[in-house]
Amino acid sequence: MIKDIEKIIRTRKSIRTYNNTAIEPAVKQQVLDFMRDNSMGLFGNRVEFFWIDGNADEFKDTKLGTYGVISGTKSFITGKITDSDKNFEDFGYCMEKLILYCAQLNIGTCWLGGTYNKTAFGTSLKLKEGEIIPAVSPVGYFGSKKRTIDKLFRRMAGSDNRKPFDELFFSTDFTQQLSEIEKAIYGFFLEMVRLAPSASNKQPWRVVLMDNVFHFYLKRTPNYNSKLMQSDLQRVDMGIGMAHFELALAEKQLNHAWLVENPGLEVEELTEYIASCRI
Repeated sequence: MIKDIEKIIRTRKSIRTYNNTAIEPAVKQQVLDFMRDNSMGLFGNRVEFFWIDGNADEFKDTKLGTYGVISGTKSFITGKITDSDKNFEDFGYCMEKLILYCAQLNIGTCWLGGTYNKTAFGTSLKLKEGEIIPAVSPVGYFGSKKRTIDKLFRRMAGSDNRKPFDELFFSTDFTQQLSEIEKAIYGFFLEMVRLAPSASNKQPWRVVLMDNVFHFYLKRTPNYNSKLMQSDLQRVDMGIGMAHFELALAEKQLNHAWLVENPGLEVEELTEYIASCRI
């Protein structure tokens, strides 16, 4: 169970430098238990999670490379999905919950959607035809010093800069901002979405509130080549944002239901409907 979700979301950072300290077996078991119990996505897709210990004999001939991006750990968490509707959204939803749970245990993580050896990870998970690994994350304890590459990636991604609230969230349609009353009631939940991590910090989520239903849209980044990544990372990002939204609702004990009912709003180019949440 993830507790104090706002604190976890606000304090969790991507860690690329670790201190080579092994995670204690009891702590690792907590993560494994969470993997087992939180593998079903919002839309019925199951993520098969794995903890890959690069020091184990079974992986001694597999080079789990990250092209120099990650140092100080050979342990990773990841999952595989099958080719099905809303599979990438469900992966992002489940994986982000797992990453936030790791943060609660003071375990460092870093979403990797492209900078890892896909062939090696596929071999280690014995991927079958039709199975996909959308992303992986190292796991370990924080290193005491940041390397130049840590600062470079953070600067390149603009990780400390996020779009303002009113560019992401709307009322009734995409032309109207939320009223002050709507912000007072629902602003917290939407702010948790705004703070979600995303590939290259593109922040593709857009949400329109209509009659207590939040309609989630994906605003694609022009020329963002998902085929190069072998995964639709911006759909993964949508799942991450929806995980933040749901965890915030659950912590405040607000009843809600996810559904796929496109309200038919007029949208800009490269914008597509994903799902809705009724409060």
